[in-house]
Amino acid sequence: MGGLYVVILAAGRSKRINSRKSKLLLPLCGKPLLAYPTEAALSLSPDKVILVVGGPHKDCIIKNFSQYNVEFVEQPEPLGTGDAVRKTEKVIPHNASLVVMPGDAPLIKKETLKKLVDFHREKNAVATVLTVEHPNPTGYGRIVRSKGDRILMIVEEKDAFPEEKAIKEINSGIYVFESGKLFEALRDIRPDNRQKEYYLTDVIEILQRREKRVYAFKIDNYKEITGVNTREQFSEAAIYMQEEIKRYWLNQGVTFIDPRLVYIESDVEIGKDAVIYPFVSLLGKTKIGSEAVVGPNRILKDVEVKDGEELF
Repeated sequence: MGGLYVVILAAGRSKRINSRKSKLLLPLCGKPLLAYPTEAALSLSPDKVILVVGGPHKDCIIKNFSQYNVEFVEQPEPLGTGDAVRKTEKVIPHNASLVVMPGDAPLIKKETLKKLVDFHREKNAVATVLTVEHPNPTGYGRIVRSKGDRILMIVEEKDAFPEEKAIKEINSGIYVFESGKLFEALRDIRPDNRQKEYYLTDVIEILQRREKRVYAFKIDNYKEITGVNTREQFSEAAIYMQEEIKRYWLNQGVTFIDPRLVYIESDVEIGKDAVIYPFVSLLGKTKIGSEAVVGPNRILKDVEVKDGEELF
């Protein structure tokens, strides 16, 4: 086994987000959006994490993520996801397991990525696709199954027939491949689609035909794979992330008088039996001690509240 590598696709132009900056750098609960998939990738302890960058925001992304333990590969022209992954061939050995994931999916859990890699290796798969049933699959590639956990192909929304659009199981855009087989298949894909791009999804049908060992790893929570392409989707991701952050702290023994009226960023720490009143925002690296009380209408940024201290 040649180790584990991760490629994160971060070369988009962010046209639909209507911003001067890359959507991947928009602050989401205290961190750039791209930080979440990057940290999830690093949690796998891979041999290498590679960010594929390009377009007008390339230099800003490199500047903001140079402190992470990652490498950068440039995609000079926006020729699709297949082309983006193909650019990494020189820095990835051909006997490795390779996770490929989008940079605009901040809600993916570290535990889910680990389970995906474990499933892929247990199945001795050539390719594994993370999938989920989505109540509104519009815009996502549809999973066309063979039998059992096996996949026949992925059909993109823009190229799907009506019967394929009716399929609810969708492609998350997160995969594990055996790198040698992947790079062989990438040489055979063509931009024969409406977008005139090289789709990474096209390698699924090629690998299924050649190797047969192409699988779906299906999860239950469709929100976990939500991509961010618009301001509305960004807000939905922020709301979900806030719910997850507060649920975590509730389970750690923190009391929120009304959790709906509290905002907490992802690097905040809160001690057991702390009490947080409504209309409180906890920002940056704020630390709230155990049994501390933070009264209403407070904004705390990079502040330490000692054990038992009361702020009213």
